[in-house]
Amino acid sequence: MEDAAATAADAAAAQNKMIHITKAEKNKKDYLPLLLLADPDENMIDKYLDAGDLYLMEEQGETICVAVVVRLSDTECELKNLAVAESHQHQGNATAMMLYLFYMYQLLYETMYVGTSEKGVSFYQQLGFQYDRTLAGFFTQHYPEPVYEDGVLCEDMICLKKDLTVAGHSCGGSENR
Repeated sequence: MEDAAATAADAAAAQNKMIHITKAEKNKKDYLPLLLLADPDENMIDKYLDAGDLYLMEEQGETICVAVVVRLSDTECELKNLAVAESHQHQGNATAMMLYLFYMYQLLYETMYVGTSEKGVSFYQQLGFQYDRTLAGFFTQHYPEPVYEDGVLCEDMICLKKDLTVAGHSCGGSENR
């Protein structure tokens, strides 16, 4: 009977996705193809990649999601990049990564910032981020080529912030970028 229960448990576990999140300590540029999904300019990525903490979400040995967090001050950090492999988008992976980051950084910082296009605002608001400010013309001024998201030209960067000192970092929905 115990063997049957163990076999059933193993079969059930085999059907569920098993993800693993780790912090990359070296060879960060190896993940450039994924990073470019969220930030289409390698020169911009170079400005924050070495200074930031790069987190990798893996499923069955494949990196499916990456995130970069940079320290701004003793009390503030910024999410600089969050990208999910196209074949793994809209499955809750970005949300899972964000919840992991909230857990990891809540004891280190009081506030997390993120800059995003208009399209990304609702995703971050569902995670508890609130509007902070708009950087008018950011994408058109800082990128050598026009940046489009779903066929729409990105011009302004919307800056959001989240209070990490609030207990229970729950979010509504499972929308994924």
